[in-house]
Amino acid sequence: MNLDDYLDAIDVQLELTRYPNQDGRWCAHFESCEIKEGGGLTSAHGNGPSPSEAIADYLEQIRGKRIVFNAMSKELRREFTVPQQIAAAESRAKR
Repeated sequence: MNLDDYLDAIDVQLELTRYPNQDGRWCAHFESCEIKEGGGLTSAHGNGPSPSEAIADYLEQIRGKRIVFNAMSKELRREFTVPQQIAAAESRAKR
């Protein structure tokens, strides 16, 4: 499964941020998402010098893990297991 299809299936946004004055550092993560580790929750963020490298780093951190959305909010809490074989999506942008 590729990332675009997974995001559509679970109806989640991928957030990409470029930090100013940090040598072009990009960060990627799912909105309102944490990783279930044992009895607790942890956060993960992919980092890299480009959006694609930040996404790849994030996928390495969450691949095969249980993720939780809206764990501590009034919104509906949702949990999913990230597929072990998830791959970064190819760009669909028209050139």
